[in-house]
Amino acid sequence: MLEHIPDPADSPSYAYWCERSTYASEDRDEPDCFARYSATTPELAIQRIRDEARALLAVLPEAERPALGWAEGVGRVRALGALYGGRTCGFSLRHGGGWSEWVVRPVAVGSGDPAEATAASFTETVPCGVCALCTKGR
Repeated sequence: MLEHIPDPADSPSYAYWCERSTYASEDRDEPDCFARYSATTPELAIQRIRDEARALLAVLPEAERPALGWAEGVGRVRALGALYGGRTCGFSLRHGGGWSEWVVRPVAVGSGDPAEATAASFTETVPCGVCALCTKGR
């Protein structure tokens, strides 16, 4: 009856490679802010995206804040399902005049993928000093 659901014991082990690009305006071809990091579970990857999205929206007037439906409820469940199934997922968000996009890619442990070598515990950012995520620590 549930043969379409893989047995967790037979599932490959993954690390989750995450990237965020933030653009100050729609006119930009290159991101103003870029971050790469890894997560050990799909839940941690999606939680960080939700936290970053909330931080970006927190600086906007309440009337201008879009709903985060993709990060809650069905969107979150679908993203988790994709990641557990070994598939990439992505999100995008407009905030003020800018926008951000996130991509999470499962990297099978033992795959030989170059991302695997650093995916266990990795964070790299190129802070722009302008977006809410970079100025939060000031």
